[in-house]
Amino acid sequence: MRRNHFSAFPARQTGAALLILMLFIFLAATSWVLGRGEAIGARNQLDKATAAAMAQAKEALIGRAATDQNRPGSLPCPDTNNDGGVPLLVGNHCPSYIGRLPWKYLRVGDLRDSAGERLWYALTPALRDDNSAQPINPQRPLELTLDGRPNIAAIIFAPGAPAANQSGRSSNAAADYLDEANHAYPNSAYISGPPSPTFNDKALAITRDDIFRTVSQRVLAEIRGPDDNAAGPPTYGLRRYWAAYSTFPWADSGSDGVGDVGTTSGKLPYNELMINPVSVVWLSANGWLPLITYQRLSPNLARLGIIGSNQTIDVIPCPASPCP
Repeated sequence: MRRNHFSAFPARQTGAALLILMLFIFLAATSWVLGRGEAIGARNQLDKATAAAMAQAKEALIGRAATDQNRPGSLPCPDTNNDGGVPLLVGNHCPSYIGRLPWKYLRVGDLRDSAGERLWYALTPALRDDNSAQPINPQRPLELTLDGRPNIAAIIFAPGAPAANQSGRSSNAAADYLDEANHAYPNSAYISGPPSPTFNDKALAITRDDIFRTVSQRVLAEIRGPDDNAAGPPTYGLRRYWAAYSTFPWADSGSDGVGDVGTTSGKLPYNELMINPVSVVWLSANGWLPLITYQRLSPNLARLGIIGSNQTIDVIPCPASPCP
């Protein structure tokens, strides 16, 4: 029988075609994976830019709360007309408790998210910067929640690009920028997700603890007295008391602000102290003095704290006279 010497060629051609097809599939898959990776990387970079802007806004608001001269812990009203400033109160309240971040007032620059939108900001009414909000201290319940989490002082929002149900952004209305429950007003229950075609807000909470952790350190420093770098002898606080009597006072075992002989742990004997005249006004008006705990660890060492907080400072006399 005569053998066909040409029968192998079609098989070889078919095998080569399969190899070429597999190569094309591999290259296409590789291109898709690389493209997807680049897209994810680009999106991550945009998310990082948004997160950085929001973190800067949070830091600025906490700093503003801690350094307020009249009622530390208070926060400014949201910007309602997109000029970066803080609007005047209407009566005793902010015109709105949801609006844009007052970036000019906070001196942080024109912070925007990765979509180029200015950040938004919701404020709890309990921390508005007005006498009618007093007392402002860490015992004060706050109205806002985020995803059900209570005692939120403020929330920073990045609105992102318009969602599917937002046709335009020609106004200052929250509904043109924030999604679902976040644009309802008045509102106290805000949400951070889940993402959907009609929800792309990013939210960053500032909690009551975030605010008062920093404010508490300022309060305790006021009671301590001048810091180590102050010029001249101590004129207020526990350091002034020690300079006058060469010992720290006894603790108050009751609630009259007067030390009781032999009591080493209790409340602050604030009625025996000369407190900075400017500071004592807001300390008293906002109920801080009864919240301060006091320990007389020795005649030359005292410890201050705040009820419900783990914030403490140890106080020693001025390291030299004058201080320092």
